[in-house]
Amino acid sequence: MINNQLQILKDRLTSVLKGKVVYLGIGNILRGDDGIGPELMASLSEKGFCTVDAGTVPENHLRPVARLNPDTVVIVDAVHLEREPGAVELLDRSEITVSNGFTTHSLSPVLVMERLEEETGARVVMLAIQPGTIEFGAPLSPAVARLLSTLPDLLTLE
Repeated sequence: MINNQLQILKDRLTSVLKGKVVYLGIGNILRGDDGIGPELMASLSEKGFCTVDAGTVPENHLRPVARLNPDTVVIVDAVHLEREPGAVELLDRSEITVSNGFTTHSLSPVLVMERLEEETGARVVMLAIQPGTIEFGAPLSPAVARLLSTLPDLLTLE
């Protein structure tokens, strides 16, 4: 199931990731799987990807992202998808329903995406990852840790 899911993701990424891609990670590394955004930014940065670690305040990083002149922005965040931990989906803004509990943060991801589109003119998508735990002091869950080791190579699209 997970391998099939990753193949579907790779196919979708191939059609979405165009031009200069900037990855924007959102999350709190002290809260288990909520830290997937910053953790993935560190891993992608080591591989030469253009990344911005926004921590828990993505609204403070809109201008820095815009200065990078992206064609595509990929927001990476822990999102309640109502699926198994480590499930991942690539979502357009229109596919995100703003309901209570969708994201682990207080600011609406749709608002962040809208503002990034306005600031950059880029296509903005969200790489949403289902957390297993977001408890303070918890490490990444095994499923999300496995995904963290897989995603950088998947995003290379080679």
